[in-house]
Amino acid sequence: MDELTAIIALSRLKSINRIKKKEIIDTNESLSALFEGKTKIYDESLKVQISAFKDWKDIEKATEKLINLGADVITIKDKTYPELLRHIPDPPIVLYKKGTLKTCSNTLAVVGSRKATFEGIALAEKIANTLSSLGITIVSGLARGIDASAHKGALSETGKTIGVLGCGIDICYPAENIRLFDKVGDEGLLLTEYSPGVSPLNYHFPERNRIIAGLSKGILVIEASGRSGSLITARLGLEYARDVMAIPGSIFGDEHKGANALIKQGAKLVDGIEDIIATSFPGFTLKKQQKIEMDKDEDYVYSYIGYEKIHVDELIDKTGMQAKQVMVMLTKLEMKDVVSGFPGGYYIRK
Repeated sequence: MDELTAIIALSRLKSINRIKKKEIIDTNESLSALFEGKTKIYDESLKVQISAFKDWKDIEKATEKLINLGADVITIKDKTYPELLRHIPDPPIVLYKKGTLKTCSNTLAVVGSRKATFEGIALAEKIANTLSSLGITIVSGLARGIDASAHKGALSETGKTIGVLGCGIDICYPAENIRLFDKVGDEGLLLTEYSPGVSPLNYHFPERNRIIAGLSKGILVIEASGRSGSLITARLGLEYARDVMAIPGSIFGDEHKGANALIKQGAKLVDGIEDIIATSFPGFTLKKQQKIEMDKDEDYVYSYIGYEKIHVDELIDKTGMQAKQVMVMLTKLEMKDVVSGFPGGYYIRK
């Protein structure tokens, strides 16, 4: 038996917690010897569990599936294991990965509501895109809403993105994110501690959140309700001595209650990308934005578009221009990547 197979076997022993598994790895030079009965086991409970393990064929099948997927396995004993994650109290001893991106310490978790507003979606994409352009890697959970927007924003730049899954690496959840899932797997990195074929069960997501927090130097919360799972990530970030930041919002909107509460509890209030860089990446410098050339009509329509959604009918009314002319200007502004359009005829400044 090789060491990789033995570590995967240990990771599958459900009755042993992760802290104990890490301890077993640290105190045993050879795990294969442990499973082969060549190492004396003084813990009777552990001895029973290891001797009872019989899922060797499942491990073999999973390994074949990983090869077919173009995926791989890294263990906590490997040099390529993410260094920040290695030092949390209960790191996963096995990670399944797909993608070419190498993990580094210049990482920021961007998390938030699955039911994000137009403003939150645009904000997450803009922040992720700007930071990724500096070489900072964006980490999130590939959920709908803020997570998906952060991944999308980061993918077009050099820092790219890491998507942490709450299921096997062969499963896209939610299914609607399949294109994003494939793109992250091709250009960024997909990570999970769950074996291929493992379904996205409810309790997996809090477990996944510890990996998001553990991988990241800083954690930014954008739009989180009082019961948002992103608050678990933030709490774990505080436990791991990470920089926890939040963007404040209206006191009347439920979508901002979680982020506002974090700020009251000591998270850094962020009102600009400069705050994120100063807090977690002081060696980086924000690039000056190049002025986008616009003609008179484009600039006029653009002046009525802010960072809160506005409907096309309202733009037509406020500008006094013909509907067709406004639509032409909006198309031009979208092509210049200075505004984003949303379903229902809404627009927002990038």
